[in-house]
Amino acid sequence: MPDNQNFPRIHQLPESVANQIAAGEVIERPASVVKELIENSIDAAASKIDIDIEDAGIGLIRVRDNGQGIYKDDLQLALQPHATSKLSEFSDLSQIASLGFRGEAVPSIASVSRFKMTSRLMGEEQAWSIDNNYKIKPAAHETGTTVEVQDLFFSTPGRRKFLKTEKTEFLHIQSLIRAISLSHFSTGFFVKHDGQSLFRLPACNDDFDQRIKNICGSSFLTKSIRVDVEKDGMHLWGWLGLNDVARSQSDRQYFYVNGRMVRDKHVSHAIRLAYDDRIAAGRFPSFVLHLQLDPSLLDVNVHPAKSEVRFADTRNIHDFIYGALLDSLKQPLMSVAHDNQRDDQSDVQYEMQVDEFGDQQAVNEDVANYQNQEDQTNRFKQLDVLQKRKPPSNYLSLFSGQFVIASVDDDHYLVDIAKSRILMTTLYLLNNFNEKKIIKRPILVPVSCELSDDKLQLIENNTALINQWGFELEQISPTQMMARSIPSRLMYAETISLVKDLLDAISKKQPEVEIAAILAQHVNDSGIELNEESTLQLLSEINFYENSANDVQNLPWRKLEASLLPSLLQK
Repeated sequence: MPDNQNFPRIHQLPESVANQIAAGEVIERPASVVKELIENSIDAAASKIDIDIEDAGIGLIRVRDNGQGIYKDDLQLALQPHATSKLSEFSDLSQIASLGFRGEAVPSIASVSRFKMTSRLMGEEQAWSIDNNYKIKPAAHETGTTVEVQDLFFSTPGRRKFLKTEKTEFLHIQSLIRAISLSHFSTGFFVKHDGQSLFRLPACNDDFDQRIKNICGSSFLTKSIRVDVEKDGMHLWGWLGLNDVARSQSDRQYFYVNGRMVRDKHVSHAIRLAYDDRIAAGRFPSFVLHLQLDPSLLDVNVHPAKSEVRFADTRNIHDFIYGALLDSLKQPLMSVAHDNQRDDQSDVQYEMQVDEFGDQQAVNEDVANYQNQEDQTNRFKQLDVLQKRKPPSNYLSLFSGQFVIASVDDDHYLVDIAKSRILMTTLYLLNNFNEKKIIKRPILVPVSCELSDDKLQLIENNTALINQWGFELEQISPTQMMARSIPSRLMYAETISLVKDLLDAISKKQPEVEIAAILAQHVNDSGIELNEESTLQLLSEINFYENSANDVQNLPWRKLEASLLPSLLQK
């Protein structure tokens, strides 16, 4: 038996240690700091928020607002644990209307960084600042508050090793700011990273569509249904994307409750159920939805980071969301004929969010069947590089863009867009690989990742083969690889996932046709919208392939008899 005298006595933790432990719950990464500070600015009624980021938030996070400011006498209190202006008594927890209320964020952030806060109260002539030493000094500042967070986690270096690469952390910050900007339209967001402007999103009190277009792109705005339903004190409104703007991962799904960005499995189930078979297999719907209800029916005090909520009547919420979305999606779809004129409206390129909790979803199951057919393999190898032909005179989108009825010369086709695009990309990669003509696209900001020793050795031993597939990979440290170029046909693919699939295929010595098919699956991660130009180009490739191939069975398009067109167009 151990001597009881050797056991430590119960004692109270020093305040600094308690704050650092709390920081472990609230401050997961630089994006967590950005989130907490922006939410404080919004709660202070700011109409403009300037955000400066350096070194993906590790070097500096500065958030400046024009809100109501902080009383001089409250500055020291703001750095104390559980100090807040949002709550006074326990009953207030049932009526939370603000974004922040627990009083943990500021002292937690200050405990793991070099911290400074400067504020000038509305109506006061003098501003005041405070830092980690709790010293209050006069300062120059307009009405509002600025918080500077430097050297994040300098006091807890063990935490830094759990951070991802700088690019990954930066993408988390970008994704967060996008999400917050879609819930607070009356607030302007102006963001810089390393001195370069990243976002300029002026306040839009009435023109919500402009903010949606800036963040999600014009295609999402034009190919979505507006939702606005009220029932029994609940109000659901927003934008519901059709299949045309569905994605290969759930990175454009925004759901808010009383302005708070949340994820809830019951809400997700209701949305997924409403879409049912209206989205192509393996695709995820895009949406921006806001639910407003009585705060007393909602418990937001579930998680320190306030990312989860609990509804008082989950079933009622689920059924309301499901019914509202189902009714909206049942609106008749208009069949619109297109001519060959290009729509000059340009889309905003949407940066893909890095999702560390799940892999990319495969979107085409039929490609696996092609690679097992010997005659299909021979056909791939014998085909010449696909050539452009005169595009069809018109086409007609059906079924929310999943299928297209196309007129090519005098023939009519029913085309599965997603599956056809994968097949055409497979053909392009295979034929141009054999000719050593795959076009590379340099990555503007090269992407790095950790790889095992065997994978790094694989890169060194197969440099020529990797280059022939359109990739330029470089080992930059004993454990890291950097991707500098990828095939231009896959220019929007998630780079790390794409590279890892290539290396896995090479390590398994898979044949060329299988590697081409594996890489082609990433085309649906490319962010290419189903606009007129891309669809017409795809149809031209399909037409050439159809005329060149002997066997056209099991392909994702079918020639249609003219007699079938009237009945199909009426569906």
